[in-house]
Amino acid sequence: MNRKQNISYFLCTCILILCSMIDVYAQDKKSVPTIIRAWQLDEWTGVADTLAGIDSSYMHLPMRDPLNDYSISNVSNSNLISPSQSRIYFARKKTTDFIFADAYTPYIITPQQVKYYHTTTPYSTIAYKKGFVTNLDQNEINFSFTGNVSRRTNLGITIDYLNSYGRFANQEGKTFLGSVFGSYNGDHYSLQSSFSWNTLSNFENGGLQNIADLQGVLKPEDMPVRMQGMSAFRYLAGYLNHYYSICVERERKVNYRERDEEGNWIKKDSIKIEYVPVTTFRHIFEVNDASKRYVEKSAAQSILPNIYRNPTATNDSASCLTIKNTLAVTFEEEFNTLLHFGAMVYVMNECQRHTLAVGQTERIINLEPFGNSYNDVISNPLHLMPDTLYGALWSNNTYIGGALYKHRGNHIHYGFDGNVCLLGYKLGEFQVNGHVDAGFRLGKDSMTIAAKAFFRSETPDYYLQHYLSNHYRWNNDFQKTLRLRVGGEIAYPTQWVKPKLNIMFENITKHIYFNNQGTPQQLDGSIQVLAADLQVNLTTPWVNLDNHIIYQHSSSEYLPLPTLTLYHNLYYHDCWFKALDVQIGVDMRFFTKYYAPILNPALGQFCVQDIEQVGNYPVMNVYANFYVKSLRLKLFAQYQHFNASFMNKRYFEMPGYPMAPDMFRAGLAWHFYK
Repeated sequence: MNRKQNISYFLCTCILILCSMIDVYAQDKKSVPTIIRAWQLDEWTGVADTLAGIDSSYMHLPMRDPLNDYSISNVSNSNLISPSQSRIYFARKKTTDFIFADAYTPYIITPQQVKYYHTTTPYSTIAYKKGFVTNLDQNEINFSFTGNVSRRTNLGITIDYLNSYGRFANQEGKTFLGSVFGSYNGDHYSLQSSFSWNTLSNFENGGLQNIADLQGVLKPEDMPVRMQGMSAFRYLAGYLNHYYSICVERERKVNYRERDEEGNWIKKDSIKIEYVPVTTFRHIFEVNDASKRYVEKSAAQSILPNIYRNPTATNDSASCLTIKNTLAVTFEEEFNTLLHFGAMVYVMNECQRHTLAVGQTERIINLEPFGNSYNDVISNPLHLMPDTLYGALWSNNTYIGGALYKHRGNHIHYGFDGNVCLLGYKLGEFQVNGHVDAGFRLGKDSMTIAAKAFFRSETPDYYLQHYLSNHYRWNNDFQKTLRLRVGGEIAYPTQWVKPKLNIMFENITKHIYFNNQGTPQQLDGSIQVLAADLQVNLTTPWVNLDNHIIYQHSSSEYLPLPTLTLYHNLYYHDCWFKALDVQIGVDMRFFTKYYAPILNPALGQFCVQDIEQVGNYPVMNVYANFYVKSLRLKLFAQYQHFNASFMNKRYFEMPGYPMAPDMFRAGLAWHFYK
């Protein structure tokens, strides 16, 4: 058993023991109603967005992985852990003010993605998934725990560990993600705080040298690859959102039931005093540190076009430290019974430090052999500091903003917010966002109609303007990018059919892209993107069919998108012996041919190309899910990409990178709470 396997099994054992202890603790407590409430916080305003407390569904467990959770179709190197980009334009999200983080968006835990909880019983979950195929083992461990230490205070932790060895040489990837969080919810004073860490590392092979090898006799691990490199990414974030509310007291009649001496239920009522917030004073503090490092043992053998610093080896790094402070005043919706909306004004200061460094040969010359340096280099990806530091540029930006919103009520909800940068490097940057949704009865069912839009002026990332490394250097003067997006959604779920249609349009002026040489370019004109997203789920007592069809059109070759993307899932669903929920099905993913972008390993960016198209190939999986109700235990087995065994082997995620082969996967997810 090698070192990596030992680590995986050790983590599994420790987490299982911890879960057992938590379960015992929960059962020893006095019986109380189980309440598990969860929420997340808005990036700018810090306002809570309530979520479902427990993911009790076992449905589609095999498809739950970081890439599939992010988007139904993604460009990657076919490994589970790799830089990626959604093929669905309107699914793409900007993670931080650090362009090197964009390719790791599906994996990163930002402060806004941390969930906060209020529970009446300790709650924990452990999940383990494994892929079984020669030279492509995949392991995924997920653990979470949360519990109230008092009536008002909650603490919790999440840990995610993933590793995937890759099908071809020099393709291994690994992640270690997690967060610790806590909240206090008082009558007047409340806070939410978290710390999250994200470390991701990938060996880079540049794709296969000769695609014809796929039709030959060579084993995948013996097929020549184009390069040997390594990328390491780290993102650390601390967050504090605390606020004080001026409240008024309000009486509320509470109805409840209790048993009399004879055991009969009787109705009773009481008066409860509750505090209704009128005005809230809020302070948000956030600090995040993002860094990217790229290493090549032999720069002379690199596929990258230029060598500016060191002809022997590459050891580059870039980082961005961001500190934000926000002060806000909120006039609460709960108290405004006349106009029924809330309002907020805020001021935010952002301080950033950008650092570039380029290394010398001797700092990495001892990494022999390169493929076995994983535990040395990647376990501490930034411990080999480059020799030459190219300054640390500090900048400050100050924003003012406000919001109007209506979250309460049964019919109409809306939210409008915006901000503008008045001082600093991003002077003149602004955004205005809005959404409206309405629900009403139509026959026996309810229909929901929603509209959303934004207009933004975005300052190009610092590293789009200025960058220096062993393979790339530029000093640009890009203008701000203007983005106007409008869209609408209509949903009418019924007992048997659940349709939802989403139409989006965006106009992008001064679009910035990376060309096929890996350098950023800015277009003079505008690009238009139109998308129609249709979801239709058909439900019967035993057989269900989920359909997801996305049409996209881009007006420019510099923003390539597949015209059609499909996802279909046909499955049998039933409850056996009143104790075992069963789901057995087959699903399929497909996208039409297009000029998919190529990955630049040194930059972690996807670059446009017009040489080779990929697509027009279905990926099909068969699976079975089981949920043992009494144990709250989910189990699954999946034969992934089973059609690879009888179809043409020329199937690619992007040029030079074949899709993952057929593979057997299995796993479990176990919930512990009383």
